[in-house]
Amino acid sequence: LAGLHSGPHIRMQQANAASQAPMQPQLSDQQIATQRMSMSAATSQIVASNFVTDSMMASPVEVSPLQTPTSQIPVPQPAPAPTSQNWTPEPMPAPHFPPEARQPASQQPAATQPAVQQPAASAPMASRLGGVDPVTERRPLSSFAAPEPQATTSFEPMFEVDGFRWPKITDQVLSEQSELLIPVAEHLLDICEQGRSLIGMVGTRPSVGCSTLMLSLARLVGSAGKSVALVDANFTKASLGSDLGMEFEQGWEHVLTGELPLAECAVKSLDDRMTLLPLTAPRDNAHQLLASIHTSVTAGVLRYHYDVVLFNLGAGDLAPQNYAAHAVVQGCKIDAGIIVADTQRTGIDPMDSLLSLFGNNCLGVIGNSAA
Repeated sequence: LAGLHSGPHIRMQQANAASQAPMQPQLSDQQIATQRMSMSAATSQIVASNFVTDSMMASPVEVSPLQTPTSQIPVPQPAPAPTSQNWTPEPMPAPHFPPEARQPASQQPAATQPAVQQPAASAPMASRLGGVDPVTERRPLSSFAAPEPQATTSFEPMFEVDGFRWPKITDQVLSEQSELLIPVAEHLLDICEQGRSLIGMVGTRPSVGCSTLMLSLARLVGSAGKSVALVDANFTKASLGSDLGMEFEQGWEHVLTGELPLAECAVKSLDDRMTLLPLTAPRDNAHQLLASIHTSVTAGVLRYHYDVVLFNLGAGDLAPQNYAAHAVVQGCKIDAGIIVADTQRTGIDPMDSLLSLFGNNCLGVIGNSAA
C-alpha cells in the first residue's frame, strides 16, 4: 500500500524537479543507470502526504524500506490463557412432557421393563456359541454345503387290491382247527413283541400243507390288528401268488437281481392289512440270487414296517429248495422257524435235517395228519 500511494507522488515530484532544474549535459548510458539506482534508493526515504485519488482520500503514510514477502504474513500467536472467573452454568431446558407423565424406572410396571439377560463377561466365546469356537474350529468344505433332504422312512407297495382271494381250505382249517392254531398265533405275537418278527415255515415234503397253515396263521395274526407281510421263498414251486388268486409279471427275484425296487414288486391288501411279496416262476438259481445284498435289504425293510413277516420256505426234502431255505435263513436272519410235518409218513431223518435249519430258534413242529 505504501508503494502504491508513493508511486504517483514521486512521479509528480520528479516532474517538478525536472522542470526547475537547469539543463544538464547529455549523459552516457552508464551514468544514466547509476543515476536511476540512486533515485530508486532515495524514494524509500520520502514521506507521502495529502495523496488524493479519484475515489478515496488517504492520510500520510510513512514508507518503510522494502521487505521480503514473508515478513508481511502475520505469524499466528498462541491464544492467551483463560483467566479464572466465576461462571454460572446454563439452566436445563424444560421437559417436553408434563411432570406427572414421567415416572422413574423403578416405579414403572414390571411388564414394561423386559429383563434382558446379558451373557457373562467371564464366559468363554465357545460357551456362548453352543460349545463351538468359530476361531479355532476347523470344518471340511462339505459341511458348508446345503443340507441334503432327509430320506423318508415310509414304505408303500406300488400295487394295491381290495382283498386277497383266500383259498377255501384256509376257511375250513380256521373253522375246524382254530382251537389248535390260536395258541400258535398267540405265541407268534409274543415273540414278535420281543423283536423277533421274521418267521420261517418249512415242510418235510411237498403237499404237506406248509402254505395252507402259513396263510391260516397269517389271517389269525391279522385279525389281532397286526400288520403282516407274506414272502414266497419256495423257489421250486412259486405258487403263493396264484394261491391268493393273482398272477404277476414281476416278483421278488427281480428285487434280488437289482432290476426293480422292492415297492414295485409288492402287493398290498387293504381289507386284510397284509402285503405279499410273490415269485413269478420257479427258479433253479435261487442260491445265487439269494447271495446278493438285496436279500438282507429286503428283510430289513420288511422287519421295520411290519409286525410279523412270514416266509414260505417250501419243502425241505428237495435238495435245490433245501439250499434255498438255508440261504434265506442266513441272508434274512430268520428269527424263528416252524416245521410242518406229516405225522403218518415223516421219519426221524427228515426232522433232524430241518431242525438243523433253524437250530435253537425252532419254535416247534405242527403235525398234519390229513396230509
